Formats: sequence, C-alpha cells, structure tokens
Amino acid sequence: MKISANQIKKLRELTGIGIMDCKDALIKSDGNFDKAINFLRKKGENIAIQRSFLEVKEGALYSSTNENQTFGVTIGLSCETDFLSRSKDFLDFLSMLSKISLLHNNKKKFLSSYYCGKKIQDLIIEKMGVVGEKIELKIFEKIESPFVANYIHNNYKIATLVGFSSYEGINSTIARNIAMHIAAMNPIAIDEKGIPNSIMEKEKEIISYQVEKENKPSNIKDKIILGKIRKFILDNTLLNQKFIKDNKITIQEYMNKYNNNLKINIYNRITFP
Repeated sequence: MKISANQIKKLRELTGIGIMDCKDALIKSDGNFDKAINFLRKKGENIAIQRSFLEVKEGALYSSTNENQTFGVTIGLSCETDFLSRSKDFLDFLSMLSKISLLHNNKKKFLSSYYCGKKIQDLIIEKMGVVGEKIELKIFEKIESPFVANYIHNNYKIATLVGFSSYEGINSTIARNIAMHIAAMNPIAIDEKGIPNSIMEKEKEIISYQVEKENKPSNIKDKIILGKIRKFILDNTLLNQKFIKDNKITIQEYMNKYNNNLKINIYNRITFP
C-alpha cells in the first residue's frame, strides 16, 4: 500500500516518532492510524494513550460554569485556518456563545435558540460572512454536579470540566487546580473501575507482547507484567496520578487535605483538534 507524505506527517505529529518508523508502521497497518499507533507501542515506543483517532481540524474551545457552579458547558467552534482560530475576534465570539450556551441542555436546542432576536445558527452564519471562512459548532458538552469547575488551556485547544460530590471543603482555586491537572495529564478514568475494558485488554496485550520478548523465567515475566499493568493503572487514573503542582502527593491525597469525603463524580477533557 502506498503511504502519502501527509499520512506520515500526521502520525508523526500524533506520536512524536521518527519519520521512517511512522512510514513503516503505516505500511504494516494498511494506513490505519489506530493500528499504526498500536504497532508502534508494541515495539516499545512511548506514546500517549489514544482513545480514538480524529481527523485534524482547526478551531477553539471555551468552557463556562453557571453562577452557582452546579453545571458547566464546553463548546467548540471549528474553522478553516489556525490564524482565525487564534484571533481575538473569533475567540470573543466563542466566549459570547459560551455564556449563552449555559441556558441550554444540548447542541440542537442551543443552535435553534434566540439571542438578540436572532437564532444562534444564524449568528454563526453571519460570522462566516465577516471572517470569510466556514465556521461550525462542533462540540457541545454539559455536565452537572453539586460543584463544577472549568479550565481552559491558554491556547484554547484544551478545555476541562470537572464535577465534585460537594461544595464543602473545596473552593474555585482547588477545583481549578484539579481541572488544570486533568487538562495536562489526560487521565483515562477517575479510578480503575472506570477504565474501559477495551483499553485495558489492549494494554495487557501490548505489555505481554513486550515482556514475552525478554529472556527471563516465566514466573519473573508474570511479575513484570503485573507490575507494568499496575503502573499503567496508577499513571492513567485521575485519583492515583501524581498532582502536577506537587508530585509528592496524588490527586486523592490533595483532595483529602480539604475534605476526606470529597469525590469526583464526573469530568470531561476535550481537545481541539
């Protein structure tokens, strides 16, 4: 199968792996990016877990919470160029839409709602005429919890919402720190129970494949596999991850400093692209 330079470039951007290794992985995977990433990881390459492969598009994200911080919404607007996605005009428009989005429960209702006498969808179409690029509301995600915090990374490409079990023993600074941690560390789940079986089984397969190549007795290999699986769980579950602002404690230990009964009910971390 012939692999294009653009395919190699995309895989290199996703993984950080060398050009020739990316080309080889794509050839052996018939151009399938998920299979190519899996192939590279089996070889022992250190690549971040990919939950799904999405075609790269330009755009930006914005998240907001209501005044009482009991729910939050993240929206994402796509556009054609990176230049527009970073412009003040585009981001101001996105910020305005984000505040209005708090009044609605889903994307369909939001787009058909009115603001200053015009439908949101029509406002987006009007903006297209001004900026000269196609703009589309691609993302609308809402979460609810007794206390919700948000974080937007300074490039507007990552936005996080996190919902806590209580507002007691927590404030906006503590909650935002955890939302920032989620943006930076990209956990797969809150705890071990939340890891999807498909991801867990794939990881076990990759770890077993790597360890089987080592020249060690079977009982030693079994211990190594169990140890690597445990490390994978600790590294990729939010409560067990080391806090980015203090790597001597975990996120669970950070929360326990303020409220031993505090739990994280839900979170989402959205990237654009």
